[in-house]
Amino acid sequence: MTTIDASPQPPAASQWAWMRQPAVRQGLIAFAIVHILCLVWLWPTIARGDALGDLEIYRSWAVNAFSGEEVPGLRQDWVYPLLAWLPIGIANLFGPDAYQAVWFGIVTVLNLLATLVVLGSLRDERRPYAALVWLAGILLLAPVSMLRIEGFVAPLVVVALMWISRFPFVAGLILAVGAWIKVWPAAIIAAVMAARQGGGRILPAGILVTAAVTVVASLTGGLHHLMSFLTIQVGRALQIESPLATLPMWLDLFDESGYYTYHNRVLHTPEMGGAIPSYVAAASTYVLVAIVLALAVAVVVQGQRGIDGTQLMLTGALALVSTLVVFNKVGEPQFVLWLLPVAVVGLVSRDAWWHRIAWLLLVACALTTVVFPFMYAALEQHHIFPLLILTFRNIILAVIFVLATARLIRFKTVPPAAVDASVNDEQTPETADASTESAQNA
Repeated sequence: MTTIDASPQPPAASQWAWMRQPAVRQGLIAFAIVHILCLVWLWPTIARGDALGDLEIYRSWAVNAFSGEEVPGLRQDWVYPLLAWLPIGIANLFGPDAYQAVWFGIVTVLNLLATLVVLGSLRDERRPYAALVWLAGILLLAPVSMLRIEGFVAPLVVVALMWISRFPFVAGLILAVGAWIKVWPAAIIAAVMAARQGGGRILPAGILVTAAVTVVASLTGGLHHLMSFLTIQVGRALQIESPLATLPMWLDLFDESGYYTYHNRVLHTPEMGGAIPSYVAAASTYVLVAIVLALAVAVVVQGQRGIDGTQLMLTGALALVSTLVVFNKVGEPQFVLWLLPVAVVGLVSRDAWWHRIAWLLLVACALTTVVFPFMYAALEQHHIFPLLILTFRNIILAVIFVLATARLIRFKTVPPAAVDASVNDEQTPETADASTESAQNA
């Protein structure tokens, strides 16, 4: 079984000698450049004591909660799981005027942790390709990676996936906390369990976190609202950015459908109305659940055939998470960030198959940001150019889903010699590439 070695291998003389490698220094310089650019962009907002984007909503929730008003998720239904209050509440510890600054600081620290873990996995001085893809994705998706809860969760998922083989219980705790902040890491947990990658310790970790959240909700009188984030999602309409809304959006553009768009003032998002969009929205949940279950079964079945466990886990995770993106009636720009941690860790595993996924994903990140926030108003007004860009983005997401699903179904059994070679610490980059090529699909 190929393992993802997340820990650096420093010389005995110094625990930090690995950071002096040129490749690691390049990665840290890239990290600094990316976050300095983000800070320059956000500085006018920080200096005014304002909050940008969704942080304005988060801040209003936090201010109200800190002043003794009703707390969403405890006293009323909420669109997020209960532990979303971790980033939302912590960012308000120094007052509303510092909210944007504290949020930026938290996300920067977490991004640094994820970057260091990725860089620390290097066994040689090759270019830190995986870390650069991670940082490029953060930069391309800056309006969501720095301004929404996904920016808090995504680096946690990177760290958890990197630590699966060495610290499964800790990785399980991190993934469970992530799932109780935003639901999508639950798909990662499902892939890990189905591929039998440390599931014996990840499951108890998940149960422990869930039990703790349940106890907190019960003691604070919020048990009745604990699962409200699921019921709210079930009742939502078809959102205009969802891949499922692509065709209805085009028909609506040419006034041939009778569909219409409107702004959901409660959830602050544009949605589609009309008979067909309503049917699609109603059916999408059942279709999504069916595909997720089918893919989870496929991972379990493939796991019985001697498949490389790490590649099976990561491919299954990509297939499951892309299902949540492609077949979801809700479509948000931050959903693309769900895929980035899996692709980055896939690159660390040194399987050449992940290179095409990484490039497709970076293009999808760029197209997503072109639409949101730069052309979002034009999209809501049914202009053709942003809809065309959004369509290309949605096609790329669908292609990623198809590639992941096809690979999952067509996985070849890994020869024992190839597995032994892939975990050999002393192998050269050339032999590593050869062994991973033998382990991948056509």
